Amino acid sequence: MGRLSGGIVFALVASLAFAACSTDGADDAPHGDGIPSGNPNGKDDGAGCGKGFDCKSGVCTGGSCAAPTSSDGVRNGQETGLDCGGPDAPTCAGGQPCKIARDCTSGECAEGKCTGSPTAPPATSTDGIKNADESDVDCGGTKTNAPRCGTDKGCNVADDCESKVCSPAKKCAAPSGTDKVQNGDETDVDCGGTTTGAPRCAAGKGCLEHGDCASDGCDDQKKCAVTRSCTQTDGGLTCGSGEVGKANAKHESCCIALPIPGSATRLDKYKTTAGRMRAFIERVNGKVLDWYENNKATLSQTARNQIEPFKSNLPNDLTTYPLGANYQLGGLSILPDRPSTSQGCFVGNAGNKANGSHTYFTGNLMSEDRAFSQAFLDRLALNCVPYPLAAAFCAWDGGRLQTWEENSAAFGPGNYPWGNAPVAGGFGDINGTWTQLGPAHFVEGQGFSPCPSCDITRINWGSNYQNPPGGDAKDWDYSYFISPPGRFPSDVAAGGHMDLGGIMMELTASPGVGYPGAPALDEKYGAKVRWSRAGSWEGHQVNYPRWEFAVMTKYGKTGMRCARD
Repeated sequence: MGRLSGGIVFALVASLAFAACSTDGADDAPHGDGIPSGNPNGKDDGAGCGKGFDCKSGVCTGGSCAAPTSSDGVRNGQETGLDCGGPDAPTCAGGQPCKIARDCTSGECAEGKCTGSPTAPPATSTDGIKNADESDVDCGGTKTNAPRCGTDKGCNVADDCESKVCSPAKKCAAPSGTDKVQNGDETDVDCGGTTTGAPRCAAGKGCLEHGDCASDGCDDQKKCAVTRSCTQTDGGLTCGSGEVGKANAKHESCCIALPIPGSATRLDKYKTTAGRMRAFIERVNGKVLDWYENNKATLSQTARNQIEPFKSNLPNDLTTYPLGANYQLGGLSILPDRPSTSQGCFVGNAGNKANGSHTYFTGNLMSEDRAFSQAFLDRLALNCVPYPLAAAFCAWDGGRLQTWEENSAAFGPGNYPWGNAPVAGGFGDINGTWTQLGPAHFVEGQGFSPCPSCDITRINWGSNYQNPPGGDAKDWDYSYFISPPGRFPSDVAAGGHMDLGGIMMELTASPGVGYPGAPALDEKYGAKVRWSRAGSWEGHQVNYPRWEFAVMTKYGKTGMRCARD
């Protein structure tokens, strides 16, 4: 009977233990420490069960094995104690089982048990001691929400450190510009900022201000620009095919430069936009002459040679008549008799419907009434810019104004940048009828005639680009004929340069080549400069050999492009 009674007592105790955990808890697996634990040989989470001992988690709820949690009253998952310890549960109080120091609230694990009082307060990041999983006093680790540790404090992993660098000696390293992580005040990995000795950041890297970037240009998206003139979105990041806001748009930086075939010189992929010129004028507050005098020693000799003879014509504020920057880039004709009285720049108003198209926005200066916003115009190719200001812009942007020879080399030997065919065309008024005409390229002694077979999709030439289609309510503002650079993907040369055939002619730094019998020099400014082989949105012929005008001539069908050595 003694043995039987002992067996009955043992069975009764076991039965009570199982009953207590049969639906919501676990049977105590044989760990020898009396803590209810999961059954390593039990069923997986979600399997059917009748009691906790049936499950790996030790928890049977509603007839199914439940996943471990840190509040289920069972030691399971990676816990070292009862709902504590391990990487997922809170730290354990004194007396609870542990494997490593970070399992314990006290931060100490001795002989498999956490030291300290079982009722000790939980570790915090402000208690003045190194506890929980902190790697130094009140810093590092993840369980007390402590901040990262400063230089020379203890660490276990990189994330314990402010610098994100934990040395082999388990000390947080000071931030440096060569440690392959972004730290200190760097704006990207090992670049930007001022405190780590890092260099300035390359294009596309993160930045907070212009000085973080090698280009001296931090754009609207807090990325370093290709050059300092492409920091704004409109006219800086809107070049390429498709209109802004359209699903098919494929836009990129307007400041990309590509090698000229057979040359080490790079030429801007796109014509200069009005927005890029605005970035220049705003950065120097209109004081272009002051900028040049203060910085010319840093410019290349070629860039200085392009500017120096004409520097007295540079603007030095925004609105002084007639050389203020807004007048030079707006509707004012600085040389009203050459080549014409209007030059296609002045935009009129309801009382004076003078047709014009300057793309640099100047508000209502000269009583102009524009149909389009500054943002819209900033995206368009710049026009109505005199030569000295164009040369100064290119120098500020890290290059110099292109030569005719460089532009022609990029254009290539054909009638168009893509060769001789297909033949490009556009539209014009012939005897009062709007007619498709061409060819766009120059043919000696031949004008334009109806050309139904000419390809009107190749280049922006002869009114074949209109945005909005058909014009606008203010029909004196012709800028809707002028496309942002890159909108005609087929107008591309062998080197990848865009719009060499169309939108508008371009200023160059090469001497003019005049008409037979024309004076070699301008009567006021002396030098004449040669314009590129491009045609214009108004129908000027592509590949014309002798475009030239005085250095202060502005024209609504002429823009610019920079070269970079």
